[in-house]
Amino acid sequence: MPSDHFLDANILIGSLVEWDGQHHCTYRYLRQEGFRRHTSERVYAECTGVLGRFRRTVLQYLMYMEQNIPGHPDPLTLDQTVDRLTARRVRTLANKREQGALRSFYRRNREDLRNAMLGTEEERRAFRRDVIRAIKGALDSLDQDCRDDPSAPVICHTGYPDDYDDCFPKEKSALAGALGYAPDTLVLLDSYYLLASRIREGVCFVTTDTTHILRNRDRIEEILTEITVRDPGTFLAAGWG
Repeated sequence: MPSDHFLDANILIGSLVEWDGQHHCTYRYLRQEGFRRHTSERVYAECTGVLGRFRRTVLQYLMYMEQNIPGHPDPLTLDQTVDRLTARRVRTLANKREQGALRSFYRRNREDLRNAMLGTEEERRAFRRDVIRAIKGALDSLDQDCRDDPSAPVICHTGYPDDYDDCFPKEKSALAGALGYAPDTLVLLDSYYLLASRIREGVCFVTTDTTHILRNRDRIEEILTEITVRDPGTFLAAGWG
C-alpha cells in the first residue's frame, strides 16, 4: 500500500467538524503515523466552501427553531417539538450533505439546543456564538494543517491544471463516463497529476465518498494506474499505528 496519500475534501472536513457523520473515523485516521499526506488547491477550496455552507445551514436552522418554538415551551413536550421541527427543516434542504450535517449537528448538540430553547435570549445568542466559533476554529485548523509546505501535516500542492483536457484527455473521458460527476473526476485527476509530476511511486486516494468513488474503485484503479482508492477505515481496521 502506498505511503503517499491524497486526501479528498470529506476527509479534511470530517476530521475538523465534530458533528460531521464521518468525524470519528477521519479524525482517527489523520492521527495515524507513517503516511505522507497531500491534497490540492481544488480540494482546499472545496473545504472552505463546504464549511461556509455548514455555517450558513446551521445558523439558519437555529433561527428557524427560535422562530417556531413557542415563547414559553413546555419542557415535557419540548423534545418532541424539536424533533419534529428539525425533521421539517432537514426536508427543506436539497443538498444531501447539508441534510446529513444538520442531522449530525442536532444529534451531537441536542441537549445544548434544548437548554438554549428553554433559556433566555442571551443564552440563545451565546449558543449561536459557540457554533460560529466552532466553524471558525475548523477553518483556522484547515489553514494551519493544510498548506503548501513540505513540513505541513497535509501538503496542499499548487499549480494544478484547471482541467485535464491537455494532460490526461483519455483518463478524463474514461473517469467522466464511470463517475458521471465532474468535480470528483477533477479531484481524482489531481491525485494522478501528483503521481505523475512528483511522487512517481504510487499514491493512495483516501475518501469516504461511496456514491461516486468507492463503489467505482476497481474502475478508477484500472483507469489511473498506480492510484489505489481506499476509505480511511481501511487503515484503522488493519491496525496501522
